[in-house]
Amino acid sequence: MKHSAYAGLMNKIFRNLSNLGILLLCIFLVKNMVIRVNTGIDEMSAVKYISEDSPYRIHINLDEQIMYVYKNDELYKTYPVSGGKSNSPSPTGEWIIIQKSKWGGNFGGAWMGLNVPWGKYGIHGTSKPWAIGRQNVSGGCIRMKNEDVKELYEYIPHGTKVTIVHENQPFRTLKDGDFGPDVYKVQLALKTLGYFNNWCDGKFGESTKKAVIAYQKANGLKQTGIVNISTWEKLMKEYEENLLE
Repeated sequence: MKHSAYAGLMNKIFRNLSNLGILLLCIFLVKNMVIRVNTGIDEMSAVKYISEDSPYRIHINLDEQIMYVYKNDELYKTYPVSGGKSNSPSPTGEWIIIQKSKWGGNFGGAWMGLNVPWGKYGIHGTSKPWAIGRQNVSGGCIRMKNEDVKELYEYIPHGTKVTIVHENQPFRTLKDGDFGPDVYKVQLALKTLGYFNNWCDGKFGESTKKAVIAYQKANGLKQTGIVNISTWEKLMKEYEENLLE
């Protein structure tokens, strides 16, 4: 009897500890979870990370090569920047700063990572500052002068919203293996028009290629699975007309 009572007590203790462990795990996950909100416009840019509220927001205009930092919706600072070149464009859209690290070397002592789904992109310094404010020549990240990015790093918290625009971004032919905001836009257009059923992730893979071929076939275009300028222009025109209906 004593042994049975002891065993029962121990089982009860283990169950309580197990339940406590599950509760603590749930609290941790809720605090750090990722909430996906389908806006109906840009599902990837709607990824939000629970974080401290930031009074700042960052607007990066790659046509001007200027970063505008707003604090409580008032212009606070401006910095010259450089974005991605034509074959490695920067991720246009709305993002969130989810990582901060003091990386040296080519990153100039500061890195602020963005929640871009198709690759590792962020804001950082550079060992080649001569293009800053003049040309978009990076691999897709936003480059700043080292002294500027270090200043930005000190006061910008995790969770800060970052908007990147590039209206005059040069066109590039898109094919299997490519990735970026232009690939994402193609996927979104194809999905809206009923040719693409997968998650839009900005990565041009086999399912995207099949959707492009289906679109080209339905519209009397050469069925290459490659988005050249003629496919792009027709697809974007039909997509934009669809949004107006």
